[in-house]
Amino acid sequence: MNPLSSRAPFLGERRKGQSLVEAMVALSILTIGLIGIATLLVRSFFLSHVTADELTATYLASEGVELTKNIVDHDGYDGNGWGYSFSQGNGGDYEFDYAIGTTGPYVLPAYAGTPLKYDAATGRYNYETGTATPFTRLIRVKVAQNEITVNSIVDWTTGSITNQSVNVEDHFYNWRT
Repeated sequence: MNPLSSRAPFLGERRKGQSLVEAMVALSILTIGLIGIATLLVRSFFLSHVTADELTATYLASEGVELTKNIVDHDGYDGNGWGYSFSQGNGGDYEFDYAIGTTGPYVLPAYAGTPLKYDAATGRYNYETGTATPFTRLIRVKVAQNEITVNSIVDWTTGSITNQSVNVEDHFYNWRT
């Protein structure tokens, strides 16, 4: 007599719940996969926001250097120093935007850590109108006899990532003498 033939009805009875177990295992694997995909999507959206903020900060820092260059070009070097705008030739820490105007002498506000605002109507960042942003811009000017060193430093926070900073440096020389 075959020992398996006597167990055959017994094995059939055991398989009745096997489909349920297989379905639960398959559902668990599918759930874990979907949770993984959802986590990757959330992380991807966050990192794209971080990258967008880094790009914006880089442009804001470059803009700070360009604003300073405009003032240097306007004031020039008068033989005794680098003009009126930079604390009568001593340099300092400032925060200013395009609202300072096109004619000097400029009165440049000292750095106070004021966050920049974004004006959706003009598409510009400024200190007066618009929606508050996480960006602050420090424009540090160091004046030497024949050179001005400008550091435009933008600090910001994106979500849980704090103390992010971009520093753009440029040098302007007295080439007229």
